Amino acid sequence: MITRRDFLKVTAAGGALASLGSVTEAKAAMQSAVPDEGFCHEGARKIPVIAEADLVVAGGSARAIAAAVAAAKAGSRVYLIGYMPYLGEDICGSHLYEREEGEKPQTALARKLFPGKNFPTPLHIKKTLEDELIDNNVRFLYSSYVTNVLTDPSGKPAGVVMANRSGRQAIRCKAIIDATHNASVAALSGAERKPFTAGMQEFCYTVVGNTPKEAPEIIRAEALSQPVKVGEKNYPVTRYTFRLPLKDDSYASLAEAEQIIRNRTWDIEQVDSSDLLWYIPKQTIISEKAYNGNPASLRKLPMQAFKSKNIANLWVLGPCAEIPRELAGQVMRPVPALFIGEMMGEMVAGQIKDMPVPAQATVRQPKVNASNYGETGELLSPLRPSLQKGFVDSPAGALPVLGSYDVVVMGGGTAGASAGISAAKQGADTLVLEYLHGLGGLSTLGMIGVYWDGFRGGYTAHIDKCVLAMAPEDHPRQPKGEGRFPADWKMEWHRKELLQAGGKLWFGVMGCGALTEGNQVKGVVVATPFGRGVILSKVLIDSTGSADIAIAAGAAFDYTGKKTLAVQGAGTGKWAPGDYYNNNDWLFVDDTDILDVSRAFVQAKTKLEGQYDLVKIPQTRERRRIIGDYIISVYDVINHRRYPDTISYHKSSFDTHGMIIDPFFILNPPEKRHKIYDADVPLRCLLPKGLEGILTTGLGASAHRDAMPVIRMQPCLQNQGYAVGYLSALCVKENKSPRKIDIKKVQRHLVKIGNLPERVLTDKEFKGFSNSEMKKALAGVTDNYKGLEILLTDPERCIRLAGKQIAGATMPEERVILASILCILGEGKHAPILAEAIRQYKDWDEGWHYTGMGQFGMCLSRLDALITSLGNARDTSTLPAVLEKAKKLEPEDYLSHFRAIAMATEAIGSREAVPVLATLLTTPGVRGHSILSYAEARSSAVPDLNDTSTRNLALKELHLARALYLCGDQDGIGEEVLRRYADGLQGHYARYANEILNSK
Repeated sequence: MITRRDFLKVTAAGGALASLGSVTEAKAAMQSAVPDEGFCHEGARKIPVIAEADLVVAGGSARAIAAAVAAAKAGSRVYLIGYMPYLGEDICGSHLYEREEGEKPQTALARKLFPGKNFPTPLHIKKTLEDELIDNNVRFLYSSYVTNVLTDPSGKPAGVVMANRSGRQAIRCKAIIDATHNASVAALSGAERKPFTAGMQEFCYTVVGNTPKEAPEIIRAEALSQPVKVGEKNYPVTRYTFRLPLKDDSYASLAEAEQIIRNRTWDIEQVDSSDLLWYIPKQTIISEKAYNGNPASLRKLPMQAFKSKNIANLWVLGPCAEIPRELAGQVMRPVPALFIGEMMGEMVAGQIKDMPVPAQATVRQPKVNASNYGETGELLSPLRPSLQKGFVDSPAGALPVLGSYDVVVMGGGTAGASAGISAAKQGADTLVLEYLHGLGGLSTLGMIGVYWDGFRGGYTAHIDKCVLAMAPEDHPRQPKGEGRFPADWKMEWHRKELLQAGGKLWFGVMGCGALTEGNQVKGVVVATPFGRGVILSKVLIDSTGSADIAIAAGAAFDYTGKKTLAVQGAGTGKWAPGDYYNNNDWLFVDDTDILDVSRAFVQAKTKLEGQYDLVKIPQTRERRRIIGDYIISVYDVINHRRYPDTISYHKSSFDTHGMIIDPFFILNPPEKRHKIYDADVPLRCLLPKGLEGILTTGLGASAHRDAMPVIRMQPCLQNQGYAVGYLSALCVKENKSPRKIDIKKVQRHLVKIGNLPERVLTDKEFKGFSNSEMKKALAGVTDNYKGLEILLTDPERCIRLAGKQIAGATMPEERVILASILCILGEGKHAPILAEAIRQYKDWDEGWHYTGMGQFGMCLSRLDALITSLGNARDTSTLPAVLEKAKKLEPEDYLSHFRAIAMATEAIGSREAVPVLATLLTTPGVRGHSILSYAEARSSAVPDLNDTSTRNLALKELHLARALYLCGDQDGIGEEVLRRYADGLQGHYARYANEILNSK
């Protein structure tokens, strides 16, 4: 049987022979005609331009910041792109906090970073560098990889394209300083480089807390002069030098070396280690003029050795400059490199001062005859309306194929780590990809190392037992109490368990697209520190937590936007060696909005000033959710709905961390802590509608946002990850898609290990409540809404039955309850009943200010609920009852009152509400809470790590502006507020405002 690829080769050869007439000529033609299987074809597209600058600096090292600031001071507009979630990756990422003998700080920045003899803390380094950029008007983004270079018509660099969780965006510029460790941007530009030679490479790696180790690969183990001091504890610091073979210059080889090094150095006493390997690459660029000397001072280093020979306006500020390797090892350490960076930044700014930014720019693509594996999908939209600077063309091109695996897990967090281990244990060739340099996500790197609610049986029980068994019971770091785990132990357990099961692990990799053929997902597009590429998969597990890859493949999703601004509160907290639980809730942050994430890290550093360090991942509780084959509702949870295809079992209260929006909760809030609901999640909720070959896990599952608090707990998601990994491996073995797999076979295994209760093997599909059950629920609903969770499962029947009952109701309270149900479902016939009930309140009742931590139960008062329900009836004759209450509001009143007024007036949609809404919005103190810059973000940070004041202020302003704008606006007041938020840094607010503005 001939394969599709062999058929293509034969066809190409035959065509060449027919057209050329000779075998020799045909062979030569076939050489270029046969697709290269090492590359994946990528179709043409347009990349949004979000900025124009004089200079782009790629990399977030201290030397990169020095160059950026020096160039800015010399008059250049500078944009810096950092690929880590912090600055100073050379110092903090590689743990180079010490100054060697003779390293005297020669610049003001160096003296700020290293102010005395004691080693600086990570947070001091990160905040100092960040403040330098902000104070000198250097624009920057975290967690972004340069993936392409733009060129002008003559082939000179004209900008860069970067990838992050927001998608890909371009920046036009005059010149580039490539401060990446491996000169990856220079490589993308086509800069000539010396050939790579396979062989031994030395790597430095630093660990904190444990005693030195011995291994054949370790050639040196040096105890640093100062321990890490946290409170009363002192942790020894050891720097190892490893010698390991690198067979090629791929990222896979570097990832393999990293895992070997981590294997050799870890023990139970370790509390920290390098994120990044520190090494001097053997391969250099070919510069304008190589330097082979040993300068008496850094000022004598010729900048020609740092400038590409064949690419104009490109400088390499890193160890791949064409200087001796031993010299590179000395001058690329942080202190001397700061001096070189400052010299380069000032010099480059002077050289490009009078140059124009190229008027035309195109994405540079490699000239490769790539194989057609499918279409590469990604997100391509500007970050904010004000950042829309047009588009640049990205012609058809090619992406390198970085590998091919049975199961690829994108994201090694709470669910992803378990999924990868499970798939590998079942014999699937498995690769786990994780952006950060550790597994476990929020449960480890996020410092949420204590279980809240959740089902703790099954695979989670196995994890818990094994993690605690890593050390003796009397070990001083054994936590007191159940459901607590040292973060670094758990992180290491996941890593070793995956590798021992035969799985592969790459850190430092971000998913930024999907490879599809029709509706079949065939792989993931990733960004690495070496560039962008494709990894092929038979089954792809999207464990990004936000369904990033599924959405790039075309999956529909649900999130904040015009429909709602409700989102669970999030945190970004402190970290120090030995920590495992620093939970907080002080902001809204959208993990998939790189401006918002960068803003959050800026504010966190101000809140945490004086601490040792901060987490590397926002502590979010709610993210984007796919639209799957089924969407779990609030009613499914409350009514304990069962499914024939249950894949995971969950237990939790409604730990809402903020507002709730479902009609059921508006009328009948969830009980206060602590009522536990058990909920099943069917496989259908992990399958993006219309896509094959991909599953989502965790917070990206298909569910109503008000149902998510019950199904988002860590113990449950660890079990879910295991189940998805097991199912995926079975799909590979049996060559079936997840939709075609024998789910009972999967369930039997999950029941056996304790993941699922035995009843799932006989659970049937729910067909809906019968008429008699609906009528019974209706009979009791006037008793404080009992049974409403049954009635709202079928709104049409509910309207019909409640309409009949209200006609015969005589008790006022019964009529009000029935009218509120009918009105909230949009049935307006009985709106006057609610209007009259609202008038009976002479003043506002006790409402609700935004609450994050410990938020259970109501988030609307009884009067708020009646007003909201009345608004849904859309009866303009009842508007006066709403406006009467609105006129009594003062800016300091409860947020829930403002929210109710805004929702009701907007729903009714009458211009009669405009004067009242405009008065409320223009009252002093109500407006002006948007954040438009990092400087504003920094100055507006409130020290409290569970602050709610800033959210209450912004939410009042936004709700009023929305209602005013949609009711017709007055003098553009509402529109002006919305436009400020649409261009602001806060992602949820920006999307909300932008979608409202675009809705007319």
